[in-house]
Amino acid sequence: MNITSYNITDVTYHYIGLRTLGCTSAYSGRSRQTDAISRNVLKFVNDKALRLLLPEPRSSFVTVGERVCQELVHLRFACSNSKGYELTDSGEEALRLLAHRRYAELRRLMISMHLRTYDNLRAIIQKHLEVGAVWRPIVTAGLVGSVDYLSGLLKPTFGSDADEAASAFSNGHKVLSPKKTEDLLHGKVIARLMPNEKIAVSMFRSICSRLASLRLLNVRRAKAGKSSELEFAKSYSPCVQGSPARPWHAPMDVALENGENYQIHLSEPNLKDASQRTILLEALDGAFSEMSPVGGYYDIPDLRDSVCERLMLPEPAFDEGLNVLLDLRPSVLSAGLRYEGISSQRKPLVRNRGDVQIYNLIRRT
Repeated sequence: MNITSYNITDVTYHYIGLRTLGCTSAYSGRSRQTDAISRNVLKFVNDKALRLLLPEPRSSFVTVGERVCQELVHLRFACSNSKGYELTDSGEEALRLLAHRRYAELRRLMISMHLRTYDNLRAIIQKHLEVGAVWRPIVTAGLVGSVDYLSGLLKPTFGSDADEAASAFSNGHKVLSPKKTEDLLHGKVIARLMPNEKIAVSMFRSICSRLASLRLLNVRRAKAGKSSELEFAKSYSPCVQGSPARPWHAPMDVALENGENYQIHLSEPNLKDASQRTILLEALDGAFSEMSPVGGYYDIPDLRDSVCERLMLPEPAFDEGLNVLLDLRPSVLSAGLRYEGISSQRKPLVRNRGDVQIYNLIRRT
């Protein structure tokens, strides 16, 4: 089976669906259940945007409730009857883990169900594990007409064939907007990397976001080569197959529908462990030495990008580790806030210690 939903980019939507179905009955009616999920998803997305100082989402999420329920059925967390949706035993187990805040176990269950159920999702994470990183071009207005520029954007994927691919692209597409050019280049990258898969650009982008919410993928902005004009959405997995690369790589075996076994080592750091915390702090010190501070502070989004890739950490795990380090007494770090530069790609650190505060600056104390 393949994922077909474009607008469920965050696995949290499924958790909202589980909670909603857990406190409603199928006898209350399918439309009431799906409407309640849609409202709760909209509230979650709006609250998150407000908390992170991000723009208010443009979508109304009216149809997301039905899509969430359909996926919960695909993932075997729910079943459908003529009246509505009910949780299965697996759904009840997931809801129990959620209620008891056993998030690591819940993630493993959700990851297992995703890998077993969705062929295109599994193909995308597998390709990242094989090639190391996928470089999707970010196109800058004013440079679209340059063949050399297009060649540079295709170089990480096409290698020595980049010039030929860029020339063919330029000849075939004379006048395009930067956004249309970007989407077409993404299509070429996906087709080059996954010639046997038919995955649309929008679906690839959506699945990458879903994989990031499952902590199977990190997506960051990056530059390649000597030119500062060449920007990319670089996606890579903090997980591995084969021998574990870090002490926090934990094996997971998934029995697929076709009877085969799929193995992956998840990146599951426990940064309350002193030895793992020391590794994180040493990596932060290394990143500090390579960056230029402003007023003694370093940019948290830049640090997140650097340290996560160096240590093969999921981005949420980095934030959890940073919060643990900030809680230490005597303190080893202090945090600050600068309102400029916050975006959906450059999210601040959230600290929920009684009240919720955000920071995007950090320094050694």
